[in-house]
Amino acid sequence: MLYLLLTAIMCLSATLCEAKADSRDASAPRKVLVLAERGGLHEGFTATGLEWLEEQKERLHLELTVLNSAKEIPEGELQKYQLVLQLNYPPYAWSDAARKDLERYIDEGVGGYIGFHHATLLGEFDGYSMWDWFSDFMGKIRYQGYIAEKCDALVRVEDKEHPVMRDVPSSFIVAEDEWYTYETNPRPNVRVLARVDEDSYSIQTDIKMGDHPVIWTNPEKKARNVYFQFGHSKSLFQNPAFVQMFENAILWTLHDERAAEEHEGYAANYARQPRFRALLHYEPGAEEAHVQFDKQAIDFFHKLTYGEGWLMDVTTSLADYPYEKLKDYNIIISLNAMPGGKEQREAFQKYMESGGGWMGFHASAYNDRNTNWPWFNEFLGCGMFYCNNWPPQPALVECDVQEHPVTISLPQTFVAPASEFYQWQPSPRKNPDVEVLLSISPKMYPFGLKDVVRWGDFPIVWTNTKYRMIYLNMGHGDEAFIDATQNLLFVNAFRWIVSKAPSGDPFKK
Repeated sequence: MLYLLLTAIMCLSATLCEAKADSRDASAPRKVLVLAERGGLHEGFTATGLEWLEEQKERLHLELTVLNSAKEIPEGELQKYQLVLQLNYPPYAWSDAARKDLERYIDEGVGGYIGFHHATLLGEFDGYSMWDWFSDFMGKIRYQGYIAEKCDALVRVEDKEHPVMRDVPSSFIVAEDEWYTYETNPRPNVRVLARVDEDSYSIQTDIKMGDHPVIWTNPEKKARNVYFQFGHSKSLFQNPAFVQMFENAILWTLHDERAAEEHEGYAANYARQPRFRALLHYEPGAEEAHVQFDKQAIDFFHKLTYGEGWLMDVTTSLADYPYEKLKDYNIIISLNAMPGGKEQREAFQKYMESGGGWMGFHASAYNDRNTNWPWFNEFLGCGMFYCNNWPPQPALVECDVQEHPVTISLPQTFVAPASEFYQWQPSPRKNPDVEVLLSISPKMYPFGLKDVVRWGDFPIVWTNTKYRMIYLNMGHGDEAFIDATQNLLFVNAFRWIVSKAPSGDPFKK
């Protein structure tokens, strides 16, 4: 009996010890191996990425090991880690032992994998042969080329339901990156999460794939894995969409169910808070001064989403947005762009007549005898474009209505940054449905150097009270956001349109 009692006590003690050990293991930081390419063109991204990981490691419960070379990784080393993160490190400068280890690590699902940018530089480089297994892992691809000049582009999310895309807008801008092309498209062999809209490139280039995936995962592998084609500029870490995806990828590849549950709980609770959606529309092929403004405006409005109070999508074409999609947006912000073609115009008209919101800048309201859209003239509440000052220059602006929500916090007069300002004939002020909020002061006349406006009523901000809309004549060049007063005007106008939504003010809790 005494023997049985001692045996039971020993078994219970062993069980308790094992439970404690399991508890310690469960609470231990997850070990992450970061293979970081240092120096050269990618140093900015790599250095900033390492700083970000260091800052987030306690919150994400990570233990980081950073290596700058895979040539000396000993056999069996990778098995110690729960995640391998290839931070721009290329797929060829590896020891034979490290290659075999990674193949086993991915194929057997030992841990997770995240790769960035340079990780798909697949081919024969620097005397190294093609790593066929890695090519298959990345979708049976071979590197072909890239847009040599860094450029901005619009990324469109395809698989919104994937955990890596949780809380990521359906489209977002990636700035100053280098876009790889491949001899074959990876799509048939991977699960594509997002693609780049090649028509949105901020430079002119013939280097295109047609269909161009930029984020994907290979579901045939046991290891959870995701690859991001971008990773050339440190500015990515100022991009909320990118940072969100990076964190999502870490949680997903690590099978972090605890953190995932917390994240899902937060997201579910947050989804119940008042939110709204904005669609920004711009034309990347427009004149340079307009595109300069458009990019700065996208960044300006994107920063207003910090804290995730609202959702922002960006598009370069309304062709993808019939009325059934437009009606899901609380506001459309037209950045020097307008609907083109019969179907787009009809969808936009139905959207506005059904209570939609619109905030238009500069050339988004440009119309002349060739526009052939009578409803748009009625919507704007003004005549046709008449003339403008040139070259762009600052202007003394006067508030016509001091007590309006858009202007109430502005001074009676202020100097707006340099721009090209349009004058309309007849003036929108003559329309009884229009309320003019700001005008160019007559003290500016003669206004311009080459093209000179010498007289006349010169409204530059107004609303047609029949619609939930506001038009702002600013939007030319790269100086629009250098003035705090004008920035306040933009925020006030944005908030006012949103607050006039039929569902009420989404800013009220």
